[in-house]
Amino acid sequence: MNWNKTIFLAHASEDKPQVRKLYKTLKENGLDPWLDEENLLPGVKWDDKIKEAIKNSRFFMACISAQSVSKNGYIQKELRLALEELERKVPDLIYFIPVLMEDVELPNITVNTIKLSDYQASKIFNNSDLQKLIIHLRKQADIIEEVKRKENPIFKNLRSVISEGKVDTALSILRKYIQERDDYMINEIVLTTAKFNNFKNQNMMGLISHEQFTLENNRVLYSMLEMIKQLEEKENHKS
Repeated sequence: MNWNKTIFLAHASEDKPQVRKLYKTLKENGLDPWLDEENLLPGVKWDDKIKEAIKNSRFFMACISAQSVSKNGYIQKELRLALEELERKVPDLIYFIPVLMEDVELPNITVNTIKLSDYQASKIFNNSDLQKLIIHLRKQADIIEEVKRKENPIFKNLRSVISEGKVDTALSILRKYIQERDDYMINEIVLTTAKFNNFKNQNMMGLISHEQFTLENNRVLYSMLEMIKQLEEKENHKS
């Protein structure tokens, strides 16, 4: 799991005044927002740094308004980059958060298997709405810190590798961990590895579509997370 708590604020340039206020409020509430004019250093290649920030942020907050919906500009590019990144994340990980600053429909953007409008939006039309969002974000951050304090370093590394979509590496680490402990799950990890290698080879030969490969890939990632969870429970029971 990626323990970075940064919140990337994607927005149209026309919405900058409102997003500045959002940035300040998030900061005042102990959160870690990322805003281009605050976090980009002079002289850096800003396009590369923005792509890097989207990839490395724990949350991507898409600030949606009438301007950002109708505009064909960099905001659209950021949304697509985030959806591409979301496709590589483990299932059920909260990463992409659409935030409605005005009463508008979410833009019709689809990247491979990911559709923007499938994700629940948070309205921040007033301070009460914004506080609900802040409570949700702080709760997620607290969960991250709690798990981080308790987590076995090996499992921490595994979740980090999984969150980056490095399936081969994660399978290798997990298999080694299980083999060294003669764990009953050895057959499960062997079968999972064989399954992954099979559909990876099929994808390389063009026998399955990109969508099928992504679906199977995510299933393997989810299976590994379930195995890690079982191993953690076993460790906790021993202690």
